[in-house]
Amino acid sequence: MTELRYSTAIAATIATLLLTGCAGSSGATPPTASATASPQSAAKASPTGAHKSLEQVLRDIHDAAQGVGEDRMRVLSDEKTVTDKLPHCNAHGLIMTLTAPGRPEILRLTDRLQKRGWKADGPVTDLADLRYATWGIMLRARPVPKELTAKAAPHKGMIQVSVIGNCTK
Repeated sequence: MTELRYSTAIAATIATLLLTGCAGSSGATPPTASATASPQSAAKASPTGAHKSLEQVLRDIHDAAQGVGEDRMRVLSDEKTVTDKLPHCNAHGLIMTLTAPGRPEILRLTDRLQKRGWKADGPVTDLADLRYATWGIMLRARPVPKELTAKAAPHKGMIQVSVIGNCTK
C-alpha cells in the first residue's frame, strides 16, 4: 500500500512538472559532490550513526546517483517548508536515465547508500526501500511513460525517489 501511495504521488508530480517544463532542480536541491570529493567531505555531508537532516539525506542520494543517470536527482517536490512545524518532512524526485533502468541501477544506488549507513528493507529488485534511523527512501526504476516521452527526450527511463522522515532543526 505504501508503494502505491508513493508511486501515485510521484507519478502525478512527474507528469505535472514534465508537461509544464519545470522538471529542473529546485532551490532545495543540494549541489552534487564532485567525483573526486574527499572521504572527509562525504562523511561530513552524511554522518553515520547520527540523525540526518533532509539536506543530508538528499546529499546521500545525489552522491549515490553519480554515473547512474544525470548524476543528480531532480527534486520535484520538497515539502519541508510546508511541514516545517511538523516533525515529518518528505521530498520526491527522480533521476533521469538515457535507457530504461532496472535492477542493476537500483542495486548500484542501494550499494552506494549502504556505504553511507542505509539499510535495505527487504529484497532489492527494480524497487528498493532503505532505512536510516527515522528516514526512509524508496527507489523505483521505470521507463518514462509513453505520454511523456517527447518532453523527457532524450531520456528513456527514470528512477523515482521518495524520501520521508523526521526533520531536524
